[in-house]
Amino acid sequence: MDEVRKPLEGITVVELANYVAAPIVGRMCADLGAEVIKIEGRGGDIWRSTCADHTLTDFSENPLFDFCNAGKKSISLNLKDPKGKEVLFRLLENADILITNTRQQSLVKLGIDYESLKDRFPRLIYGTVTGYGYEGPDCNAPGFDMVAFWSRSGFMSDMRIDAANSYPVNSRYAMGDTATGSLLFGSIMTALYQRERTGRGDFVTMSLYNAGIWIMAGGIIMAEKPYCHPFPEKRLFGNAINLVYECADKEWIRCTILDYNKYADKFYNALGVTEQMREFGIHDTVSMTEKAEQVVPIFEKIFRTKTSDEWRAIFDSLDIVNGRLTHFADVLEDEQAWANQYIQKYTCTNGAERILMTNPVRLGSQGALPVGRPLLCGTDTKEVLGSLGYTPVEIEFMAQNGTLL
Repeated sequence: MDEVRKPLEGITVVELANYVAAPIVGRMCADLGAEVIKIEGRGGDIWRSTCADHTLTDFSENPLFDFCNAGKKSISLNLKDPKGKEVLFRLLENADILITNTRQQSLVKLGIDYESLKDRFPRLIYGTVTGYGYEGPDCNAPGFDMVAFWSRSGFMSDMRIDAANSYPVNSRYAMGDTATGSLLFGSIMTALYQRERTGRGDFVTMSLYNAGIWIMAGGIIMAEKPYCHPFPEKRLFGNAINLVYECADKEWIRCTILDYNKYADKFYNALGVTEQMREFGIHDTVSMTEKAEQVVPIFEKIFRTKTSDEWRAIFDSLDIVNGRLTHFADVLEDEQAWANQYIQKYTCTNGAERILMTNPVRLGSQGALPVGRPLLCGTDTKEVLGSLGYTPVEIEFMAQNGTLL
């Protein structure tokens, strides 16, 4: 059987980016068959060292970095050097997509902002990640996901537990960046499709703040007048049959019942509280919410009489949607995750076998996309420059004169 061609084979992506939100786009493109050339400055993408610090490893075993960079080629280039900028322009002559999270002021100073490039490279799709967008008082402000995505979207303050000694959860490991990059990937693919119809490239952008507003839309809408939903929510507030409860094994479990008439009685029977609910006058979601202060303590006491596995078996038998609040480590051993190849094994540069998340793009013709090779900074510099027509002598000259870092 002939090997199935990947959807982005023949597409070239130039990535002038660090950290996560923009590089995750390059990872997704590489998995789908694109040639992704990552341009790194002196010392490489700073995310390399940040990630290695988290895992207490060196760059040859760096799965947090590989998550958003596997499958690419890396060249180390000084863009402040005229020859370095010449290399970039040669790359862009044949490139389909440029991805960057470099701040606008720096792009303008280097002469590689969209306005400076759009006429020279009319078919180029220029994709950017910013903190807060290109307009407004904070358009030039720096942004990381912990502030621009998590904090400013309202999540950190309003989704904390309103109780004594509580504090906002600590957002970690670039989760907002990953969501932002995934949204940008979809926008870039839309622009690529449009270019196939019109022949023209486009400017595509996504900010961390924009992504945060989009993903937190439910809470933001509920805060709007006249709804004015109270945030942060108290423990004794809300639909008690949909809250989380601690079990006898100290694990937590949650049911989700949206069709009250179909499932509520089953839930009450399982807990042995059917008569109590009638006495409280609970007959729908609204009355359940109104009586939460009385009901939640009762449910809490009952849930602590059985383990999470015991409760799960009971709710499964009743066809009630439920789940244990699992730990990150549990995902690595989750049969469901492995069966669907949501995670897969890959080999680090040093030969260590580790686990990475699979690209969420899933086409029937492709199946689960394999993780590409990890890359060290500048690994592919000579190969890429050679493909652009530079001779070994020219490449050596650039290396000696600071064009290559």
